[in-house]
Amino acid sequence: MKTIIKTVLLNAMLCFLFLTPFEGFSQVVDSENKLSLTLSDGTQVILFGQARSLSDRKSKNYFHLPVSLRLGVKKDQKTPEFLFLKYITEEKEADGGIGGALLHMLMEWGLTPAQQKEVERILANGEQGAPKKSVLKGALDVKPDGDKSLRIISATLSDDTLAPSVVQSLNAPVIPGAKVAVASNLSANGAQLMAATFEKTRSITDLSIEMSFKYTTRVPAAKGRVIVNWSEIQSHFERDYAKYKEVRGKKSRGGIFGGAIDAVFGKKTEVKSRSYDEVRTVIDYMVEKEYIKVDFDENIADERVTKIREAFFDFFLQKMTESSDSDILTPPTEKEKAAMPNIKYGKKYTYNRTFFESSFKKKTETYYLNYRLAVEKPFTLTANLASWYDQVKDNKKCVGSVFLNDPFFQHRDINLILDLEAKEMFDKEVNFVTVNVRKKRSSGNDFNDARTIDSEYVKNNGLKASITYARGEDRNSDVYQYKTQWSLRGGNVFPENPSWIKGDWQGVTLEPPIVPRTIEFESDLEELEALGIVRATLQMRYYKFGNEVETNIPMTVSKGEPLVEKMIFTDRDSNGYAYRLVLTHKEKGKLALDWDSKINDDYIYASIPQELKDDDPDYLNLIIKAGQEILKPGADGKVSKAGEILDKFKDVVKVVTTD
Repeated sequence: MKTIIKTVLLNAMLCFLFLTPFEGFSQVVDSENKLSLTLSDGTQVILFGQARSLSDRKSKNYFHLPVSLRLGVKKDQKTPEFLFLKYITEEKEADGGIGGALLHMLMEWGLTPAQQKEVERILANGEQGAPKKSVLKGALDVKPDGDKSLRIISATLSDDTLAPSVVQSLNAPVIPGAKVAVASNLSANGAQLMAATFEKTRSITDLSIEMSFKYTTRVPAAKGRVIVNWSEIQSHFERDYAKYKEVRGKKSRGGIFGGAIDAVFGKKTEVKSRSYDEVRTVIDYMVEKEYIKVDFDENIADERVTKIREAFFDFFLQKMTESSDSDILTPPTEKEKAAMPNIKYGKKYTYNRTFFESSFKKKTETYYLNYRLAVEKPFTLTANLASWYDQVKDNKKCVGSVFLNDPFFQHRDINLILDLEAKEMFDKEVNFVTVNVRKKRSSGNDFNDARTIDSEYVKNNGLKASITYARGEDRNSDVYQYKTQWSLRGGNVFPENPSWIKGDWQGVTLEPPIVPRTIEFESDLEELEALGIVRATLQMRYYKFGNEVETNIPMTVSKGEPLVEKMIFTDRDSNGYAYRLVLTHKEKGKLALDWDSKINDDYIYASIPQELKDDDPDYLNLIIKAGQEILKPGADGKVSKAGEILDKFKDVVKVVTTD
């Protein structure tokens, strides 16, 4: 009996813990504590108060959503990082001449120092609806909404003839002050059209930037309570007891509460056991007559409300009864199986005299079943170039034109733009990337140069590095060549022998050979515990730098964490991975299930095969043997040739080959 009550209480506590955000675990804000401020420059700032743990009291600590999308500025804090350079040559295009424009800009978001001071003053003074003495804690933690959370909205740049090349960062920056790039080489017509929207038709330009984010906020999901009217229950008991005494010894038990009457008013020797269905019928009757009143204010449709309600019913059943295994091992009823999925045989219950006697003295009793729900919400930040262009149109460093008339003095800038994912991987998997550039000249020495980009370079200079090539007397029209090599954790390099690749004057996007994946592994801890499983391990195989590697994600039942996450890094050209469950059983040891595969899906649920649930001996022998044959990978996760399994999934997992 005590074990069952502990289990029900533990489940209720776990449900409450997982559904209530804690300030120490992650930055979660309260959706009902929202402020919308208007600054003196017209900027709209949306703030949310920090969500308090286990409390509806509104916090005075506020975080702001991404705001004030604008052009970046150089270290001098004066020069905008914007370039619109129109160019033309003496020669016509048919004779090898060129004409058009280069558009390049870096953008960032976040409050300026002046805006931040104004927001802090408004909060401190309690203006515009803010509680007095409120505090700005900074920008709200956000993450990109989707794989391409940065969008360029432009009819010109989306036209291949008007803009032959467009280079951009893919993901919106998640911290204020971090920069993203947009660059384009416009044709002559594209340059004129874009310039016209900048300088003549000024209501709006033909270039908008949209950034999409997601942030976590706590919303009220449901509020509930259970009121037990013990006075009404006692009155009904006493009426049934009167009937019971009149027909003692006959078939009647004295109404719906007959079985409980034996426990409360009768002699102990007369107390008889009852089935689960009989006891549950008594509880359902008390609910129907509103002796037990269950109220939920469901603001969000969520199946967990039903689970909490059912958990309380079973908790109440355990309190009012004492249970034991039946002497006759009969199968459980459908109701009993629904309440206790892991039960093998039915149980018998006797009513708890002490519980009823003490409860009748309380008259009424209230249980509160409130919980909150943390959800992710999308947020979009959009701005048009018209709001930025006035500060750059008269700046010769930002807007200008060039007449390309002397080939000797012609310089070429080779732009090396780091992919945003690569930036995030520095110090995790990547130490630095080195790019070697060469240009064969028709006369004189060939041009050779190199750039190395690491986390310190990105911090000081942003995502772009440049190599300038002087044409001089070179009449070789061939473009340059480059090769890239990544320095990885552990002192490894990839590829070991990089090949030269033909470059493009518009620039080179540096994409790392691997990409991050955040794997979510979830299981039903109650199911695992009932089966005698103390640990479930997700064993994964995937390609990394062309090699098959292994990662294990363990989940220990005793820790009470049904969802764990881990970031892995897979080859960019890999579509998926293989995985299997390795279960550690109290008595049987390690049980290795069959391998399976996933494509573009980073969520795995620990599904237990029916054969394991049924204790199928043949199946158990098979997975026990497989558990004994598990091979350990090397220190870097690399799998030996004898242990490789990805060849079996060639149709699902794209095989990466290296030169």
